Parts: sequence; C-alpha cells; structure tokens
Amino acid sequence: MEERTSNNYVKVLEKWRRDFLTWDQEALCKKVGLDTWDEKTIRLSYFGIPHEIDRETGRITCVGNPEYELIFDEIMAIYNFLYYAKEGAKNAGEWIPLRDVKDAGVFEGAFEKQVLIPFAGHFAGRAEAFKAAGERLGFLPLSYGDGAFQVPAFFCIPLRVIFWEGDEEFPAKVNLLFDKNITSFIHPESVVMLGMECMRYFILADNPGAQP
Repeated sequence: MEERTSNNYVKVLEKWRRDFLTWDQEALCKKVGLDTWDEKTIRLSYFGIPHEIDRETGRITCVGNPEYELIFDEIMAIYNFLYYAKEGAKNAGEWIPLRDVKDAGVFEGAFEKQVLIPFAGHFAGRAEAFKAAGERLGFLPLSYGDGAFQVPAFFCIPLRVIFWEGDEEFPAKVNLLFDKNITSFIHPESVVMLGMECMRYFILADNPGAQP
C-alpha cells in the first residue's frame, strides 16, 4: 500500500487538527457516548490500543508509547469518528460486507484489491498465525471459518474478520464484515480506512517486534 507521507497528506492532517480545535469537544464526546475525557485530554481506544488527544493542540498520541508516530489513516479515523458520528447512533447487530454498506459499496473493487486479497495472502497457509495475531491483539475469537475475531475499531464500531485457509482449488480468503449502521458512526470512505487498519494491525501483530 502507498505510504501516506506526502505534503498533501500532511496538509490534510494539519487542517483536521486545526478544525478539531474549533469543535465543541465536550459535545462531541457526549454525542458518541465517550466519557473518558477531562479538561486536557480525550482518551479513546483504537483497535484495542489506548490513544489520547491533547485538547489544546489537537495532537493525537499513542498512550504508553509517545514516541510512536501515528500514520495518516490512524489519525484521520479518529478525527472522522468524532466529527461524523450521529446523535443517538446505534448498531443494528446485522453484519454485512462492504458492498452492502450504505454509500460505501462503490469502493468494493479497490477494497478487495488493497485489503482482502493482500490480507488473505499474508496469512495463506498460516491459519494458526492469523489466530495468534488476533489473540495477541486481544480481540474476541469467533467460531467461523478457519479463524475469526470481533475487532473493536472503536468502542462502538465493531468489525468482524473471518479467515478461510486455501486449498488446491481456491486461495486463502478473508471476509471483513461491518455492522449495518456503521455509517451512522463514521464517514463511508472511512469504513474502507478501518478495513485497511484492521489488516495493518493483524500484520503488525504477526511480527511481535513491530510498532505499536
């Protein structure tokens, strides 16, 4: 995948950081049901990893690892979640693939090429490594396929990832499922971003020495 470090990406992040400083931050936290904030910081878990936002600067850091440099998708997902979540949003408890997610299905082709195929390819022939990665991340195991987990992108945005091992006829396969109401919590384009991030965390966890 493209490494998002260009000047344009830096400018986008800087704009969102400045915009964050103009938001009614307490109202946004209450809107999404987030109660882990005080006068200085907003704390939230992202894929099970504690993050915090400095309310005076808008800068996001990884709690316990302040030297870790967050990537573009990580920062944007957090800002997008706070900004786009709708008042009273609730999960439906119905799991659907990206093609059926409201206003996100148009990204299905790119999602398969950039996420599902490389995700499955990384763990092809290594179902136990997939399960070990999910367990290392602390995700909830599920009884589907050759390995599956429920993944908390945010506390109110769960994903489900299911891995099937390949055979002589079919290659390994990954399915990522989303709650039917996910776009009540985050922008449709960010749904794709969360899928990419899910893959990134699993691959990082397959290399225990990697960051974060």
